[in-house]
Amino acid sequence: MASSRASGVVLLVAQPSASASVAKVLADAGWDVLRCTPEELPQHIAQEQVRGVIVQVGPEAEADCLQVLLTAQSAAARPVLLLTESSVLRMVAAMAQAGWLAAAAPDQTEELQAWVQRLAAAGGASASVPLRHVRRELSRLNHDLKNPLAIISGNAQFLHELIRMRGGDTELEGPVRDIEEACQQIQGLLQRLVALRDTLPD
Repeated sequence: MASSRASGVVLLVAQPSASASVAKVLADAGWDVLRCTPEELPQHIAQEQVRGVIVQVGPEAEADCLQVLLTAQSAAARPVLLLTESSVLRMVAAMAQAGWLAAAAPDQTEELQAWVQRLAAAGGASASVPLRHVRRELSRLNHDLKNPLAIISGNAQFLHELIRMRGGDTELEGPVRDIEEACQQIQGLLQRLVALRDTLPD
């Protein structure tokens, strides 16, 4: 993936304990890397030499980082790659096709390399940011996921009650409890999705 020296800096927003592999991919591609923590992001994003941003933080910091980046887009649009464990956020980024935001799982090195190549080819420029479109897609995705989740959750509660009425069945109680816990996890992801949506303009 060698290339000529890129003109500019990629801002890597990561926790201090984050893997060094992302910085290595960037350095190998000829980009200077400026590391910062989520708390330092607002002061670093305004720097003129920053051509792109990679965010690799825990789930609790993702929404805050995206909010800072969305605010910064109005001043100077920069491509953003969100390395996230959340399949919901990756799906949203893929569906929204907003131009400035892409997402990949942290272990998807090929996606990272492809993003770095696109950044170099574009000279750090970004497409326009149809944020209202992203908000609509997030709302639609939230609605589309809630309906099947309600059906699964309702049927799990029904099975739980049926097992109780029949005097209990230890063989079935475990799997039904697993379904209910999975539904709660998905509900938590949907709440994060709504929080992300609410950072965008109407």
